[in-house]
Amino acid sequence: MQGVVRITSGFQQESSLNPPAKKVLDQLFEKGWADPEKINQDSREVALLLNEARNTFAKFLDVRNDEIEFLGEVNLGFHLGISGLIKENSKIFYSKIDKQAVFAVANYWENRGHKTINLTVDQVGQIENFQSNEGDLILWQVANGETGIIQRIPDTKGFVFADCTSSGVDYLPKFDYQTALFDSKSWQGPSGLGILVIKKQAQWSNPLPHNDYVRVPNTFSVPLVLASAVALESYILEKDKISGFKSRFLSLLDESKLNYQTPANQGNLPKYLNLIFPNIEADRLVLALQDAGFTVDSGSACRSADMQPSHVLSAMNFPTSGSIRITFHPQITESKVIDLGKAIIASVEKLTN
Repeated sequence: MQGVVRITSGFQQESSLNPPAKKVLDQLFEKGWADPEKINQDSREVALLLNEARNTFAKFLDVRNDEIEFLGEVNLGFHLGISGLIKENSKIFYSKIDKQAVFAVANYWENRGHKTINLTVDQVGQIENFQSNEGDLILWQVANGETGIIQRIPDTKGFVFADCTSSGVDYLPKFDYQTALFDSKSWQGPSGLGILVIKKQAQWSNPLPHNDYVRVPNTFSVPLVLASAVALESYILEKDKISGFKSRFLSLLDESKLNYQTPANQGNLPKYLNLIFPNIEADRLVLALQDAGFTVDSGSACRSADMQPSHVLSAMNFPTSGSIRITFHPQITESKVIDLGKAIIASVEKLTN
């Protein structure tokens, strides 16, 4: 059997569970098994814990307690958050840098007769200007998970669905919206948990078949909700640790005279970095870095597993080959960031010679 390469530092978007949440996860599964809707003592205790978690999310997502719904499947939140706002004559605006799940919902409604407008972006990743009316629906990405680019505030009188699945609590929406979707993974919480925000005054109606006033299926795991709340509190305290990592890293590459491109700028989220190396196959670079003990991502953030080219870079007129994606997590040290930079320099020079 061949030896397994020891990974010393993970710079991929998927990260392990936040350490404090991981530490208490077993306890949360021990406490959170009961159905919070029942009236026995165990259920009442779980209901109290769930309410405390809901208050934590409300505080840090800057929403009301009763505007939060938990989902056991994040992508379901795109359908619920978007479809619940669509009216009979709504036009639907979305962009070429949106996630595949957004494309799927927009296409679903286009096939049912609604007009959809797929907005282009400029080379700095900002969505083009558009004209909308009251009753139209704007699907707005707060920040991009591949490039870290933060979008401007949408100029519209229509309804707005805010995609916060990549931005999380690193950058909350600075505009009015009716519904929003968060992904627990964005703050190193457990996977398989979405947080759907439905504003109190939103003209939202449940697009799923239903017989009562429950707005979502409620098939989420209570222990994962509790663990996500713990992870969120910890992440809020630690997220600023990565401040300066990106600029220090890019300075190292520049000092080496390495040939690369990047959509990065000072206004982007600090935790995401996309690098494009001409004339290099991204998968070869990813494997070379893995041999050096570092994990990074390649391909589209939506389809990284099958190494599909990035539709985000394509929309911005950047090359789609030779692209790797780096995510800076709070557990990473500056010395590891420098080590990664040195490993990239050495690997690129080796692959281009």
